[in-house]
Amino acid sequence: MKRRIKSSKNHERGAVAVEFALVAPILVSLIIAVVEFSNAYNIQVSVTQASREAARSMAITNDTSKATAAGKAGAPSLDTSKLSFSYSGACAAGSPPPTITVTTTYSGQSLTGFFGSSLTVTGKGAMQCNG
Repeated sequence: MKRRIKSSKNHERGAVAVEFALVAPILVSLIIAVVEFSNAYNIQVSVTQASREAARSMAITNDTSKATAAGKAGAPSLDTSKLSFSYSGACAAGSPPPTITVTTTYSGQSLTGFFGSSLTVTGKGAMQCNG
């Protein structure tokens, strides 16, 4: 009886290796997907923060160069040379306070390149003038 048990275990020796070979690519893909998603989400948060800072500065100073500098300072984790800002609205005297809207676009690279090498993220911020 003991011989029978030993011989059946010998037949299953390679089963673990085969199962690992089948499951490992799925697990590695899942880990890469989590890393890429968290990186993209972090960039999205940073770009949105840059838009808010630029909108706040533009609403107070009404100067695009100061607003752009404030927006770039608001995203210290990003390569600021890849940030572009576009402004809409103007601060002028009016009955309802006008609103400044800033749209920020970031074009960069993904971490692993597994889902594509380029990454473009857009953020939007708005602030009432003199607010």
